[in-house]
Amino acid sequence: MDNDAAAWIVVMLGVMAFGGLVYWLKDMVSRARLMRCPETGSVTFVRVAPAAGGAGNASGVTVRQCDLWPKRKDCAQGCLVRYGETTPGLRGNLDALRPFEPQ
Repeated sequence: MDNDAAAWIVVMLGVMAFGGLVYWLKDMVSRARLMRCPETGSVTFVRVAPAAGGAGNASGVTVRQCDLWPKRKDCAQGCLVRYGETTPGLRGNLDALRPFEPQ
């Protein structure tokens, strides 16, 4: 194998690795929902999963990953109140991001 062929192989492997990274990042963001945290008031990406039976969650989902974790891992997941108003990905519904009323 000559140097030109080896260089092309290295370039193609680099392009494939970069493509895989871009796909992974796009997939990670496209499944997350932009939501406001009722405890901190900050807007963050939240990934959800179907709730296990008997969870008592009206929306039928539970938080799987939040950008505010691990610091707030044991939160009450009050953001799920507005889950039905949100859309996946970066196209956030501004009305769903309105601040929560003080309690």
